[in-house]
Amino acid sequence: MKTLLLSVMLLIVTTIKAQNGNTINDAIPVNGTNIALNVLDFDSASKSNLMPECDPFEDVFYQHTVQAGDNKVTIAMASAGVILLTEFDYQILVAPAGNIANIQELNCDAYVVPILASGDFEEVIDNVVPGDVYYLRVFRPQGLGGLLSGLLSGTVITMTSEFDSTLSNPDIEQYDNPFVVSSDHIKFINSDQLLSYRIYGLDGKLVAENNKKQVIETIDISSLSKGVYVLNLRNDQMNISSKFIKQ
Repeated sequence: MKTLLLSVMLLIVTTIKAQNGNTINDAIPVNGTNIALNVLDFDSASKSNLMPECDPFEDVFYQHTVQAGDNKVTIAMASAGVILLTEFDYQILVAPAGNIANIQELNCDAYVVPILASGDFEEVIDNVVPGDVYYLRVFRPQGLGGLLSGLLSGTVITMTSEFDSTLSNPDIEQYDNPFVVSSDHIKFINSDQLLSYRIYGLDGKLVAENNKKQVIETIDISSLSKGVYVLNLRNDQMNISSKFIKQ
């Protein structure tokens, strides 16, 4: 686990504002590192009752959308300690293509914040799909009374996505069916694997998809405007993304 450096007096952070995260539909967008929590979001938090849940306590939701071309997501929290031993319970979920109706739980865990010391967690998720939305659900710590505000003020979160070239190489070696792009079609050469696909614009918007796994010979792209797109191919054994140019 990579330790997040905490120096509350010296660290320059950005406080999250706008949406209050009281429900998953009102999740607070995050795209950056060491973003300070807004204490008011937890003061006004109520139980969302979203299932599955880790704890029956008040919760606040944060979200990050995987950008086009990215294949790795990092989600992390770090807290400066107070004069009582405490912990943060959290849950990580993903909504494929942003569809909350198909929400999936990835992790339900907690990290300890020792007395007057720092605590943290970091989770790195590889081979993610552009357009998928990741949620960090943070449950309000219990039993702290007036110390809760100090704990929240000394807590930062990180939610980012990036392209990691080291993740692509193994998958490309496994996938030995190259494709060529024309003005109207993507044509696969020697295609013999059952795959589903999604196509994204560089703004992360889903522009075409087929979720049924099948042997793909061609993909019709005649309706797409000229430009650069990201083709995501996946099955139970692999998940790869490649950029292509529509002429």
